[in-house]
Amino acid sequence: MNKDNGVLLESGTNELEIVEFEVRGNKYGINVMKVKEIIQPMPVTFIPHAHEHIKGIIQLRGEVLPVVDTAKVLGLPGEGAGQTDKYIVTEFNQQKIVFHVQNVTRIHRISREDIEKPSDMYQGNDSQVIGVIKLNGEMILLLDFEKITVDIHPQSGVPIG
Repeated sequence: MNKDNGVLLESGTNELEIVEFEVRGNKYGINVMKVKEIIQPMPVTFIPHAHEHIKGIIQLRGEVLPVVDTAKVLGLPGEGAGQTDKYIVTEFNQQKIVFHVQNVTRIHRISREDIEKPSDMYQGNDSQVIGVIKLNGEMILLLDFEKITVDIHPQSGVPIG
């Protein structure tokens, strides 16, 4: 983390903080404002006939939350659970969703100007990538968690109008 951690981001600074995480060796990011907490994996209760990207549900502090298999969402091959696996508990659009990832590595403070819009050439119509961050010689793909959620459960989108 940067030396100026502990200082809240002020509005108008054009900066944001992202949580960097890994899925099958690739680096991704989520805006820290959407993250409630990061927890160790726990047993998941399978739900028959659920969407293919839903692993099941967990109970966290009395709440029943869906667990999304982030690797499946991204079209990556599935594997068993690893020692560094984590659950990212998110909250946006007034709902809590848990995303299963292979590792959470760090938090970065970046300028919005450092986020490059993905090219139509490699993105495709169904891409969940909303930005590419080049950092320390590596690329972090910023994912559109709202789109991922709406793809799984269309009624969860924000109503327009």
